[in-house]
Amino acid sequence: MDDSMERACKDVYKGVARAKVTRRRLMQTAAASTAAFAATWKPEEVRADVNGTVNVYAASGLRWDGSMRAAYPIFKEYFPNITVNFTSEPIGDTYQKISVMMNSKVDSFNVIYTDFGQWPQMHSIGALTPLQQYADQDTEWFDDYLSDVPESITKLYRFPQVPSGDLYGLCPDGNAMLAAYRKDAFDKAGIEFPMTWEGWIEAAKELNDPDREVYAYCAAMARGFWFGFEFWGAHASFGGEWFDRMEDGYWNPTFNTEAGYQALLALNELNKYAHPITANGGEDEVNTAFANGSALFGPLTWGTANLNNPDFSHFPDEFHWDVPPRGSNAEGSHRPLMGGLGQFVPPWSPDHQAAWEWIKWINSGDKTDPRIGEVMVKAGSQPSRISLLSKYGAERNFFNGLSKAFPTAIPFVMLIPEANSLVQMIGEEGADYINGDIDIEDALKAMDKRARRIMEDSGYYG
Repeated sequence: MDDSMERACKDVYKGVARAKVTRRRLMQTAAASTAAFAATWKPEEVRADVNGTVNVYAASGLRWDGSMRAAYPIFKEYFPNITVNFTSEPIGDTYQKISVMMNSKVDSFNVIYTDFGQWPQMHSIGALTPLQQYADQDTEWFDDYLSDVPESITKLYRFPQVPSGDLYGLCPDGNAMLAAYRKDAFDKAGIEFPMTWEGWIEAAKELNDPDREVYAYCAAMARGFWFGFEFWGAHASFGGEWFDRMEDGYWNPTFNTEAGYQALLALNELNKYAHPITANGGEDEVNTAFANGSALFGPLTWGTANLNNPDFSHFPDEFHWDVPPRGSNAEGSHRPLMGGLGQFVPPWSPDHQAAWEWIKWINSGDKTDPRIGEVMVKAGSQPSRISLLSKYGAERNFFNGLSKAFPTAIPFVMLIPEANSLVQMIGEEGADYINGDIDIEDALKAMDKRARRIMEDSGYYG
């Protein structure tokens, strides 16, 4: 690694290490907002009749436990006899721990906050409490929730995952894989926002300036599941799918196709202009590279609203988001990968009514109290409610990108229990090609072969 690349990597890792300071500042900002609102807004109804304890297990971070902790003092005004306790860990650790806890029927937590990718597994082991009976306690509120959160999101927290499926969770956290870019850099170079992969590659050639330690492209391409998401996002944009059909008699993997081939070619071409953190980067490292100015764009990034926050980013007004590129082939289209996290209640946990009141309240937005959305957004949340995305879009450009992406977004994983294993696998084979360890044909053949083995072990082929 030459000196400039080593300095760029060190700057990124230092930025990640400073994130705790940023979290404290943002939490202080949220607390100040709460205090300011308190003087002008009071609860219409205090529910002293409901009591209990809500133990929440969530990923640590401004989006998740940070925004909930910031809003909790307002909740206590509504429910003085409900106590909420938070346990949080890095998001990379939570999925496996949730799986272990729910398989073991651990009753320590009565609200679990995780992404919809775990819903099929949780349903298969009976870890989800049906919630429609609780939603029916306030149909006006529930109708407001359903009218404000896109159906492409709400159906993912049902089973089967269609609009008419049984309700098992609510989703306060919206996300999608978007194209992130420094608009000031694009404008200065006279580059219009690219709609195709070819456009992004041409922009990379124009903007890359490693002599000044400014790299055009950055992405979370660490071998494994991070690269898996990058490949799936590109694969989808060329019309690709994981399987020919997801039903009995099929389940044939379809990575070794023209869509898969074009996806790997596009990622490999962009990699020529990559920030050095890209090869081993996760989401935190990528966002830090954007924030400190050493990276200018990523056509497939999970992003964060914190890039619009001056406490985190050196370019809070310059970062913009839009839909990711489409493939130039006939099947190509803009197909952002839908992310986001929702909340469920384990059947064997105590205090289901108290757990529901907390879940309902944290998903309320302005319907219940305008302070909820205000304080959560300022703490770092990414709302799933379109009304909140619109309300705060002027100060969080990222929210405008989410609003554009949600209508055509698709699940970031196939909704099967084996999804995470498959993402890990395609991320290993794809990264090995990008890193020069195998050729493109071998990478795609290995994806199909290993996917078939995973599905065969799970009994999909009878």
